[in-house]
Amino acid sequence: MEKWFDRRRVGILVGIVIAAGIAVFFAQQVSEKKEQEGKSALYKIQKTFEEEQKSLTDAEKQAGASLDVDARYSKTVSELNGLISAKSANDRVLFEASLKLGTLYLDHLQFEKASTALKASAGFAKSGLQKASSQYLLGVSYEQNQKFKEALEAFQSGISQNIEGLKGELLLGAIRASLKLNDREKAKKYSDQISKDLKGSKAVETAEALLKEAK
Repeated sequence: MEKWFDRRRVGILVGIVIAAGIAVFFAQQVSEKKEQEGKSALYKIQKTFEEEQKSLTDAEKQAGASLDVDARYSKTVSELNGLISAKSANDRVLFEASLKLGTLYLDHLQFEKASTALKASAGFAKSGLQKASSQYLLGVSYEQNQKFKEALEAFQSGISQNIEGLKGELLLGAIRASLKLNDREKAKKYSDQISKDLKGSKAVETAEALLKEAK
């Protein structure tokens, strides 16, 4: 596992996205029955997840990322898939459900399944933050599964949303994927964009280090 893949950072990102979605939900005072039922279903699934998490043995907790998601979170996965496939909720709820499922797989290094769920999440995304976040996580899942062309496309899609808080991570992802595809010129272009748009940030140093290591 390459050192840049930070599971904690991914978890924080997803938390921010979901919190933002909930904030928008209350700010708009949405009263539709469909929305309320979807939020209620997600809340119940979160409780299921917490219960299954508590049931893990000490050995499984220590194993962490190597857990079999489908085996150890079978009820959570089944309920999330049921909510997503039924499509009875609105897009905001379906986005959060598929994002949670994809992140669960991603956190436990099941990248093929993560990509499937996160691709669905990207399809339900409406706001720029949702689109950028889902594309970033989708790009990470493809990258970790050695699908660098697909990873680059996902990172590029996320970059196009121009979300300040995610721009650095998306551009760095595009650099990594470009280098894996032996396209140093494209990687340099993204590095230059980081230097221009994110001057003085840690991302600038990281971009320079990636290009240097690839020589």
